[in-house]
Amino acid sequence: MTTTFKGFGTLRVFLVLSSLRIIDGNLFSGNHHVHPIQLDDSIQHFHKVFVDKEIWNEANNGIRAVMVSREDNPLSTSNTIPSCSSPSAKWLEEQTASISNDDLNKFFDWTLYVLPFAYKLYIQDQDESQEYFGRYGQYTEEIRDIGDEAQDFWSYAGVDDVHLFGAHGSDLADLDKLIPTLELLFRGSYGSDYSVQEHATEIQALISRLPEGYNFPLLTFNAFATDDMEGSEPSIIIGDGYFEFQKSISMDSEGPEYALTHEFSHHLQYAFGTVPTSNGLSDQYARKQELMADAFSAYFLAHNNGGDMTADEISNIHRVAYSVGDCDVGNDLHHGTPSERRCATVWGAQMADSNLGRHLNALELSYQFDSWFNDIDDIDAMCDPILSTESAASVSNTKQTLVVLQAVIAGIFLLALV
Repeated sequence: MTTTFKGFGTLRVFLVLSSLRIIDGNLFSGNHHVHPIQLDDSIQHFHKVFVDKEIWNEANNGIRAVMVSREDNPLSTSNTIPSCSSPSAKWLEEQTASISNDDLNKFFDWTLYVLPFAYKLYIQDQDESQEYFGRYGQYTEEIRDIGDEAQDFWSYAGVDDVHLFGAHGSDLADLDKLIPTLELLFRGSYGSDYSVQEHATEIQALISRLPEGYNFPLLTFNAFATDDMEGSEPSIIIGDGYFEFQKSISMDSEGPEYALTHEFSHHLQYAFGTVPTSNGLSDQYARKQELMADAFSAYFLAHNNGGDMTADEISNIHRVAYSVGDCDVGNDLHHGTPSERRCATVWGAQMADSNLGRHLNALELSYQFDSWFNDIDDIDAMCDPILSTESAASVSNTKQTLVVLQAVIAGIFLLALV
C-alpha cells in the first residue's frame, strides 16, 4: 500500500510552523503535554506528512512574518525573493492580524488545521452523496460538474474513480466528530491527568476566540489529492478556506475549477508514476510537479472537449494560479513563484489551443511539459513572449468584436430609417 499526498504550494497552513513543538513529540496544551504514540502505518504516515512538512509547504512568508515573534521559530526569510509578492501570503497575514500571539501559538501547536482533514479522511463515512463544497454548499454543483468532466476527459489514463470531499471547520464544533479525530491522531496519549474531552474543550474554546469562529478560514485553507489510503478511496479534498481566499480576490467563479483540476492532475501523476511515495522531494522536483499540475489543469479547462472555457475564463485561471504561488525559492517544497504558476497555466492553455480537435495523451503531454520546463533557465522570462502573444491575440479579438458590433449597430440604424 502506498499513501501519497499532493496539494497547492502556498495553499497550506504550512505545518512546519506547527511542528515547532510537535516535531519534538509533544502537543502542548496549557500545563499538560500530550504525547503522540506509535500509530498504525497509514495513520502514522498521514500524521508525519501533515505534521512534518510534505503536504503543507513552509513557503508562506506572510505566515512566517506573523510567527516571527515566536521564541522557538527556526524559519528564516533569507531564501525569499525581495521583489516577489504572493497574494495568498498577504491574505494569510491579514487573517491572523487580530489574533493574540498566545492563541496563534496554540493554533499551530495544536495543529487545528489538520483536524478537519483528518476527520474527513479517517472518521467520516466515505459517502459522497452528502458532501458539499463551500461554507454553505455554494460551490457544490460547480465542483461536481467539473469533477465529472475531468474524469470523463482523463478516463483513458485510468483515472476515473476519484472521490470528492469538502473540509469544514464547522465539523470541529461537534464533539462526536472532534473527539474521535483526536483519539485517532493521538490515541493512547491521554490519561487520567488529562483526558481527550478536556483537550477537545480547550480546542473549542480557542476556536470560539478566532475571527469567524469555526468558519476561520485557516482551519481549512488547503486543497490536496491523496491516492491509495487504507480505509479510503483515491480522493480530492478542498477546504472552505480555499474558497474564501478566492472569493476575497474576486476569483470564486474560476477558482473552484482550478482547485479541482489542479488536484485531479496530481492523480494523473500518480497514475503514470511521476510522484514518489516517500518524503524528501527536492525543491526543483516539487516545483516541477506543481507547475505540471497547473499546466495540466489549464490544458483540460481550455480544451474544447474538456472544460471548454472562454478566453476570459482562462485569463482568470491564470490569475488564480498566480494567486497561489509562493516566494520561498530556497525551500525544499517551493511550488513555484506566482509568475511561474501563471506561466505554467498559459503554457497548458496554449497546448489545448494549438491542438484543437486532438486530445493529447497524458503521458505525451507530460513529455512535452518536461521538454518545455527543462529547456528554459528562467521560466518567468520564457513566459513573457507567451503572455505578449496572448495579449496581442486578445487585442485582435477585441478589434474584431468592435468591427462586428459597429456593423450590427449600422444595420439596426439603417433598419430604423426604413
